[in-house]
Amino acid sequence: CDLEKWGPCRFLPGGVTRGQDEFLDVIYWFRQIIAVILGIIWGVVPLKGFVGIAIFCLINAGVLYLYFSSFQQIDEEEYGGTWELTKEGFMTSFALFLVVWIIFYTAIHYD
Repeated sequence: CDLEKWGPCRFLPGGVTRGQDEFLDVIYWFRQIIAVILGIIWGVVPLKGFVGIAIFCLINAGVLYLYFSSFQQIDEEEYGGTWELTKEGFMTSFALFLVVWIIFYTAIHYD
């Protein structure tokens, strides 16, 4: 796939071959995409409270783990281990998720 540096091919297997920083960038932005999608779904459904937060954390960490371990098949130790990849960009995606969730929930369900 010959798209530019930030094209969608970067998310495909073997799409990131230039270095550690670029793969960490892909992980970071992939998390942001997941956060926006789940925030919209949680706001529309409407999920509330700790259950919504816990499910977000599990899905976010689980999808990313499957992405880099099974889909990309990278050696986690090159990037500092599984924990380093799993927590890369988590707090910013969590904040984005909360903002999107609150906006959609308030816009749709607030009386």
